[in-house]
Amino acid sequence: MNTDGAGKSCTTNNTNKLNKGSKTADTELSTAVPGLPALELSKTLTSQQKQLEIYRGLLETLAASEQESAAIYPELSKSLLGHVGALNRLKDDLHDVFARIRALKLQFQSEYPDVFDYVQSLHVKELDDDDDND
Repeated sequence: MNTDGAGKSCTTNNTNKLNKGSKTADTELSTAVPGLPALELSKTLTSQQKQLEIYRGLLETLAASEQESAAIYPELSKSLLGHVGALNRLKDDLHDVFARIRALKLQFQSEYPDVFDYVQSLHVKELDDDDDND
């Protein structure tokens, strides 16, 4: 969370600035543009006040979202690390299984070359037959 020297969050500082700005808006606007009719000033002031309320609501929503994210992040991070660890263990297990399969194939090929070649030829024919059915 981004904080200033006093320990306040950015959204709190922005909300305070908006609140201070609205208190002096009436006096500043009426003296800042003496050539405009009072009706135009009133419409402008009303429009700006509505926009200010919208911005305040957005800041409150952002502050709430920031707090929720800060609360949920450690839990989700821990969960993600657990899943990544499980996937890494699964990858290692699969690597070991396939290494054993390759070792067994080499052993059978060296001990029973004729049978191994025959079984391999059957397996290839089965794969070719499956392709023809598509």
